[in-house]
Amino acid sequence: LLEAIRDPLTHIIRNAVDHGLEDAAARLAVGKPETGTVSLRARHEGGQVIVEISDDGAGLNLEAIGAKVVDRGLMSAEAVADLSERELANLVFLPGLSTAKAITKVSGRGVGMDVVKRSIDEIGGTIDIQTELGKGTVFTLRIPLTLAIIPALRVRCADERYLIPQLNVLELHRVDPTAPIELVGDT
Repeated sequence: LLEAIRDPLTHIIRNAVDHGLEDAAARLAVGKPETGTVSLRARHEGGQVIVEISDDGAGLNLEAIGAKVVDRGLMSAEAVADLSERELANLVFLPGLSTAKAITKVSGRGVGMDVVKRSIDEIGGTIDIQTELGKGTVFTLRIPLTLAIIPALRVRCADERYLIPQLNVLELHRVDPTAPIELVGDT
């Protein structure tokens, strides 16, 4: 799983550092600490791995993103005006779209956010953006655990074999095969 998300994760972190965080003077001018923070959190939740990359930077400028989309002829101004904030934020995944004023060695390596989205889509995951201007941005990756990597309990009953995901195992009892098993009714 880590191998599959290494490149998209690296790109998101590089973008957060290069585009998300303001320089020290700009941060101090708006009352933020001089040093910005990029956080990476991961957890397992309901058969998925949730990875969050957040920064306390400037947030996405949704107006600039919409204007760039219209300017490049990817959508009409009317269509952009009808989009919600979440839909505007997701426009960053359009191929070749960038609102960066300058290309740098940190994030400008010819890899766009469309490649990040495609990589996550290929493994059956999703990516979501939450942003607030002046407060920061959170990218949330939801990646399903496949049967190939889910810890499972292997059991055999007669000639049948079963794999039960450990996520679904509530209790486990070891039964002595030589001990008698008591029946209550038909159970």
